[in-house]
Amino acid sequence: MPTTEKFSGVIENFYSKPLVPKLAYEAEYVKFLTEDEVRAAGEWPKNSEIVDGVNARRKATARQKAMQAAVDDAGIVRPTLENDDQLKLKGMVKILVAAGKSEAEARDIASTTLGIAWTDGESE
Repeated sequence: MPTTEKFSGVIENFYSKPLVPKLAYEAEYVKFLTEDEVRAAGEWPKNSEIVDGVNARRKATARQKAMQAAVDDAGIVRPTLENDDQLKLKGMVKILVAAGKSEAEARDIASTTLGIAWTDGESE
């Protein structure tokens, strides 16, 4: 028998912009437990929808593999704290801002502390 399941979450960003304050939400939905319940509710997908879904998943997988191969062949590596100084700066700024510093003050502290200059037009 279907059950009602509640869930909640927090929206921290909206259109790539931080939300202050963060927004909490709650909702519920009817959760099916068996295939028969889905069929009885008239929500079982048509065969063409199943084929389309499988093909979309397979295409997405092939696309991801091809994109990874292309960046690997070009010698591009994923930025990490170990290999990207600007990422280190940005991470430290986030921590300092979360601790109450202004953005400008956090940027100055991060640059001075790490001994790394801001590049790509990100300097004050």
